[in-house]
This record gives sequence, C-alpha cells and structure tokens, in this order.
Amino acid sequence: MDHFPDLTDHLRFLLQTAGIIAASLFGGWLVKVIIFALLNAYNRREQTLLTQSVARHLNSPSAWFFPVLALSFMLPLTPLEDRPFEVVRRLVETALIATFAWGLVKTVDVAQDLVEEHYRLDQDDNFRVRKLFTQLQFVKKLAVTLIIFVATALVLMSFATVRKIGTGLLTSAGIASVIIGFAAQRSLSNLLAGFQIAFTQPIRLDDVLVVEGEWGRVEEITFTYVVLRIWDERRLVLPLNYFIEKPFQNWTRSTSQLLGTVFLYTDYTILLMPCGRSFSAW
Repeated sequence: MDHFPDLTDHLRFLLQTAGIIAASLFGGWLVKVIIFALLNAYNRREQTLLTQSVARHLNSPSAWFFPVLALSFMLPLTPLEDRPFEVVRRLVETALIATFAWGLVKTVDVAQDLVEEHYRLDQDDNFRVRKLFTQLQFVKKLAVTLIIFVATALVLMSFATVRKIGTGLLTSAGIASVIIGFAAQRSLSNLLAGFQIAFTQPIRLDDVLVVEGEWGRVEEITFTYVVLRIWDERRLVLPLNYFIEKPFQNWTRSTSQLLGTVFLYTDYTILLMPCGRSFSAW
C-alpha cells in the first residue's frame, strides 16, 4: 500500500509531461495551419509568384518546424528530472536545427522561382539569361551544401563527446589535411573547376557544344560533372575539369544565334545554265 502514492505521483508526472508535449505540438501545428490558410486565402485573391512559391515549397517544412519550435519553448514546463530532461532537450534541439535547415533549403527554391520568373530561359535571345542561370545554379548548390554542412555541424557539436573528438582532431589537422588532400585530389579539382566555370563561364546552361564529336546543349552543371543533351536525346556526362583541360567547340559562346552549313545534293546537270545558245558551267 505504501507504493501507491509513489505510483500515483509517477503516473501524474508522465501524464503531465505527455500533456505538455502534445499540447505544444498541437499548438505549433495549429499556428502553421492558420498561417498557410491566410496565405492561401491571399493567393486566391492576389495571385503573386512569391506567395504561391512560399505556399508550395515551405508547407511541408513548416508542418514540422512550428510544432518543434513550440515544444522547445514549452519543454521547461515539463516535470522531468535532470537526466530525462537533458535527453529530451537534445532531441528537440536536433529536430529544431534539422527542420530549420530544411526550411532554409526550401527558401533557396523560392528564390530560384523568383529569378526564373523574371528571367526566362526559353527566349530567343537568351545569352544574358544563360550567363546568369549558370552562376545561380552553382550558387544554389553551394548554398544548399553550406546549409546542410552547418546544420550537421551544429547538431554534432551539441554533444560533449563530439566536441572532445573535434578538439583532438584539430591537433593533427596538418597531417589530416595532407592525407585528405591527396585522397580527394580529383574531387577538389572538380570543385575548383566548378568555381572557374561558374564565374569565367567558358560554358553556360543551354550552350551548344561539340564535345568528343557529339553535338548537343548543356542541360545541367553540377559540382562535379556537366550533362550534355545530345541532338538524338542521348546524354553525355563529362567531369567539370574536362572543360578546363581539353578543347571543345562552343557555338553560342558570344551570341545565342546559331550558324550552320547546309549541303544540297543535286544532279550534275543543274550546273549547266543556259546563256543564249550556249551553256555555261559554274
């Protein structure tokens, strides 16, 4: 009988903790629903690209971010002891960083939509647009990579064990950098080639190239390779440093106009042109 008060108190603490967590998650989800309901109502009245892009890209990240954010504010109200509270707090912090990073990545997509709407790649004279899109595509990939890298670093550095390992690794950073430099020499050369291509632009998106005897358009430029769409719908994939080290033909380097050679195969008698009573051969 003496154990019943302890069991009752323990059950009350669990129910109180579960109630606070559930109420926080529901409250955050309700805030998200209200915000996007107002945003969708505005879209039905005033259809703007910004609000439509925000509603399309940020809907899913917000469904997770707002509940976790509300839970992080309400977590100190839970009657948890120190050790369980620390575990829950670490989990909530990790989820908050991950959902916030997800939202930032989707915000980059919103910015891309705004740029693509203002500058159309399907125009006849799209020379300046291709130049801009080539830089923006590389900057977008770089921004997404940095967001993921910083988010992962923040999550790992929140653990004391990882911080100790990081401190120990810094003492041998010189040797490690040399080893990593030799191991990742090809990857680093491609990354540096990507920077050079993005800003010096020997090639751009939608450029017409002749590479390895194949004629096609630049379809995609990534951190490590370039995808060339061949005229017969094949894809030629080449590393970035190929366009730094080897020669190739760029038919749209300085203009969006294309010049080509046309061969007409006719009968030899077409060379005989009437001139009075005689014939002349061209």
